[in-house]
Parts: sequence; C-alpha cells; structure tokens
Amino acid sequence: MTIDFLYPCRTSHLFNLNWLMKWQDGTQYTFKRGEQISYPHKLDDELYLVVTGNVSIGHLHEDGKECVLGIVSDNDFIDLPSAFSDRESEVYATALTDVVVVKVPKQEVIKKATETPDVSRQLLTYFSNQLQDVVMILEQVAYDRVEDRLIHACDRLIDPTNNKNGWYPLPPYVTHKDIAGMIASTRETVTFLINKLIQNGVLKQENHRLWFNPEHV
Repeated sequence: MTIDFLYPCRTSHLFNLNWLMKWQDGTQYTFKRGEQISYPHKLDDELYLVVTGNVSIGHLHEDGKECVLGIVSDNDFIDLPSAFSDRESEVYATALTDVVVVKVPKQEVIKKATETPDVSRQLLTYFSNQLQDVVMILEQVAYDRVEDRLIHACDRLIDPTNNKNGWYPLPPYVTHKDIAGMIASTRETVTFLINKLIQNGVLKQENHRLWFNPEHV
C-alpha cells in the first residue's frame, strides 16, 4: 500500500491489472488540461477510470473556494468511494494534463470487491488511510501556520525517486492554485510563501518546475 501526493487517492494498486486492462477496452473520452471531467451528482451509476494523464480531485465550496483532496493518474479510479456510498458524491475532477478516461459501471466494481477477499481487505485499508489523512489535515488547518502546511505539502508532492543532490522535483503540472486548494489557503498567499521559501533555500525554480530540499527546512 503506497500513498502518493496529499491523500491516498490513488487506487491502481487495489485491483488486478488484468481487470484494469479489460475495463480500459471501453469507449475512451479525452479531456484537455483544465477541463472538468466530472461534476458533483453526475455519473451516479458509473466511475471514470483514468487511462492516461493526471487528474485533480476536489470539492468546491459554496463561496467558490477549491479544496483539493488529491491527485490520481494512470489506472486510478476517479472518486472510487462513491461506488460504496449511499450519498450523492460532491467530488469534482479537473484535468491537470491531457487526460484519457473510460466509464466503468459501479456495480461491476462492487462485484469484484465483494467476490474477492483480498480486494475487500485492501479497500478497508484504503478507506482507513483516507480517514486518518483527513484527520491529520484537519489538525494542520486548525493549528499549523500556512507556511508549515505549504512545506508539508511540498514534502508529500515530491518525486522521492528523483534526487539531485538533495533536491526533489514537484510535479510540473501542479499550479500555485492547486497547492492553495490542498492547504486551505489562497493562490496569492501560496505565491508569496513560495517566493519566501526560494529566498530561504528551501525551494528553487529550475527547468520550469519547483524543487524542494527537505534538509533545508
């Protein structure tokens, strides 16, 4: 069980690769960067499965502010929890890059989960991790400074396999606005704090992307 980015939203590890490949044989839909893929209360009987690309998952508050829950990628379901909930989903999904998806009936996913004990156990772990991470984020929003939340977000967003003399890159498609939604702040505040962290040597801008050095915090 691996956790990527801010929350354990990635689901590709939960299902058999052969199942995922079979599901991807369906009709494919393409979305350009910045386009909305799904909206609240839509696709009640189906889930989107990402074939290629990166997708931001979040909620939109009534005042227009975004709350980014996480990022999903190839072979991940968008809003998997909605398949097992008796409530309408409030999740919306936005393409961070060009994205290709297919639609999978929720009942088919539920059937695989209920008939396969290993998948059922992994799903319980997945949902437990989500709950624990939500509690952690609530604590951070309640008690941590915005700068501390930004540093924590950078630490979770980096690619740990790409180390250049202690520097790790953040995903190139993640914008200041996306990060603001992840840490319950504003784009202007995030931009100001990123510039501050660059001056302090915690972040640097190179090759059109941000790099983070945990040792300099």
